[in-house]
Amino acid sequence: MTCIVDRILKLSDSFPKGRNIEKSDVEVTVHMYNIRPLCRSNILDGCKPLIEYSWFIEKVRTNRKSMEMMEAVDKAIEVMPEDYGLRGFLKQHQSEVKNMCITEYNEAETMQLFREEGREEGEERCLIKMICRKLRKGKAPEQIADELEEDEEHIKELCDVAEEFAPDYDEEKVMQAVGVGKLMLI
Repeated sequence: MTCIVDRILKLSDSFPKGRNIEKSDVEVTVHMYNIRPLCRSNILDGCKPLIEYSWFIEKVRTNRKSMEMMEAVDKAIEVMPEDYGLRGFLKQHQSEVKNMCITEYNEAETMQLFREEGREEGEERCLIKMICRKLRKGKAPEQIADELEEDEEHIKELCDVAEEFAPDYDEEKVMQAVGVGKLMLI
């Protein structure tokens, strides 16, 4: 088995190359640890629940070689050692555990989702800036929507929020009011 070594992931790594990260407002760094039993990560030392969870996930992976996911999870719970404290919890929440395993974490898909959300947020920030500039020039929401070739309802909603910050139409305050730029934890 090949073990992925413990590593550090940075939020800025998910954005387009060439972007000046020194000007970023926030940098998020995450330490990622491989807790598979055969990799023997130091984080497992002295943490019995994590050791038990690691054992369980590895057993599900092994079972998946010859079983469907639902059966693999059921079998892993069934053969889990009696003295594992996690066993009772897994049995009590077995259907939720199966659902979680079916939609198991996929790093590549998740990183792609982060990149897409980052692009969408960047587009929304740009849109708000353009709207504020046009509102400062006295343009109506309908005219702004037409000029920007954007959905009129969405532009009207953003203009309504921006009006709270008239006559300056402070772009950062508008973004904050609509929730653009907030760090969201999933």
